[in-house]
Amino acid sequence: MESKGVFLVIVDYSKTLAEMIKAGKYDYINLDINAVNFPSTLTGKQEFKVELVRYRYAHRISSSEVLADFDRHGYRPATLPELLAFGEKYPDEQREVEIVALGSVWQNGFGSRDVACLYSLNFLRMLSLNLWFGGWTDSRFLAIRK
Repeated sequence: MESKGVFLVIVDYSKTLAEMIKAGKYDYINLDINAVNFPSTLTGKQEFKVELVRYRYAHRISSSEVLADFDRHGYRPATLPELLAFGEKYPDEQREVEIVALGSVWQNGFGSRDVACLYSLNFLRMLSLNLWFGGWTDSRFLAIRK
């Protein structure tokens, strides 16, 4: 596990998910990232210190392996609102590598579990979903100390 460092984000839970997404000014947004699929009951504003964690292995690391390692090191995975606050404040970070929030999982109509991620494609900033079970090779995971 290696961390790129600590970043400060403020999540304003009084905003709707649509407002949080709009504030990020993404060039592409997966339409399945919405308040129906990713509901939140939190309110108010909350400040978080988040870290971008990367794993360098010869094999693909699973989401379960990441979560187990987070737990061993005193972290929890970031949620979608935390990812969106990060993307809004630090828009260029996703241009370097995919950033994944394992703390918000949605099961789609085909039974697959998906998680939100930020990445770049041809200089466009993307907010999309990736499969929970597929394994990860060169991604960073947004983590928060417990």
